[in-house]
Amino acid sequence: MRHTATADDVVSALDDLSAAETSVDRAILQALGIGPRDAHVLRHLLDLEASGETVTPRSLADLLGISSAAITALIDRLADAGWVERAPHPQDRRSILVRATVPAGSPARRLLAVRRVAVAFAAARLGASERRIVVDFLDELHRAEEHYLADVTENATAAAPPSAR
Repeated sequence: MRHTATADDVVSALDDLSAAETSVDRAILQALGIGPRDAHVLRHLLDLEASGETVTPRSLADLLGISSAAITALIDRLADAGWVERAPHPQDRRSILVRATVPAGSPARRLLAVRRVAVAFAAARLGASERRIVVDFLDELHRAEEHYLADVTENATAAAPPSAR
């Protein structure tokens, strides 16, 4: 094993990780019979479950960047399939709360947690200083992607024909 890596090695490793994540996500969605947005909502609900934080349809719509009608249809679909339940909001009679109904320890819950468990396992094998390097790298990657995307989007909008703007 080499002790150094080039920038191309990092790009290649991230490409491999992205391809693996796509395959894992496809297998999870197929096994559970749900779509990507459904899985995102279920993971979000399960992440917040331990903290006791409440989740409203509005907060889910904001999370996904979709309309009230779209989130209502998504919640209806998940409720009909038994993945979530609605409950009255304790402080707002006009609102409801949404909770996941995925049993603890169930295969479905374990499938939804594949990435979190894999990352925790890999991170546990690193020392504290190595984890700091990984976190700093991922934060920098995130900032660079956002900056590059903003720049490309701005230039693409300016270059688009007037009818497309």
